[in-house]
Amino acid sequence: MDRPIALVVALAQERRPLLRLLAAARQGRADEFRLIVGELAGQTAVLIQAGIGRDRARRALLAAAHRFPVRAAWSLGFSGGLAETLCPGDLVCPAVVLQDDGRTGQSFGVAPAQAAVRATLAAAGIRTHDGPLLTVDVPLRTPEVKRAAHRRTGAVAVDMEAAGVAEAARELGIPWLAIKAVVDAAGEALPEFLAGCTTAQGELRWRGLLSNLASARRRRTLWRLRRASRQAAQGLQRAVDVAFAAWSP
Repeated sequence: MDRPIALVVALAQERRPLLRLLAAARQGRADEFRLIVGELAGQTAVLIQAGIGRDRARRALLAAAHRFPVRAAWSLGFSGGLAETLCPGDLVCPAVVLQDDGRTGQSFGVAPAQAAVRATLAAAGIRTHDGPLLTVDVPLRTPEVKRAAHRRTGAVAVDMEAAGVAEAARELGIPWLAIKAVVDAAGEALPEFLAGCTTAQGELRWRGLLSNLASARRRRTLWRLRRASRQAAQGLQRAVDVAFAAWSP
């Protein structure tokens, strides 16, 4: 096996569309984390489902690197929009990731190859935004909180994992980048009940999901997010398919 590139996602909804890109895929585990090894654009890739949060993303990449001689890492998945210009389905390939944990405020610059990746996507008609991505420990659920984070940090989108991947990549001495697809726009709220619909490992919690279908208002929210997530997943799948061949080791 050649040295693989690690593709780190948080959720099963993010893993499934990317799994369809891998040829000769085979399942495995690295410590507690689920992973799939396969071929993409003539290169070996290790797709890892880390679960939710910066610490899990960091530990997942380190666990994969302990098992495989990983040469680079991509943080992939969904994000929330912070800039008003971003809509569901838009892609962010940030030049920098900001860690906003209330203590360190670290920033992580992505690999120089990010420019080649964005150029390849643009040539294929796939538009990406390169503004900062903010990684937080607690979801930004209201439009007011999202807009305040945008004003304070300048970040155009928010997630909960990319800084963890960046931190582990720095420890490993390997390059990394992030591609995120927007699910919820800056003006859209994320209700508290959504926390009960997903496990820490990134799997759907079906009992929590079904319990919310009794409410017509919650059904509408879930349906809206389902459509936005599907759109984001399709955009992410296409972007990774196009961009992977542009990566320079």
